[in-house]
Amino acid sequence: MSQQANVTKENDVWVLRIEKDNGKQQEYRCATENQARQLAMILSRPDSGGPPRQPAGPR
Repeated sequence: MSQQANVTKENDVWVLRIEKDNGKQQEYRCATENQARQLAMILSRPDSGGPPRQPAGPR
């Protein structure tokens, strides 16, 4: 599953839009371009297909 990421600057806010395979679009707003680009890199990675990780136990 690959997703297309688009980073733009709108009204002094960096906007990340991820287009999903099903045609829907997810939008994130970031304070800096670096934050938006790093988030885009993480969110646009294909799914590894591995099982979901268990939540951390209580501390």
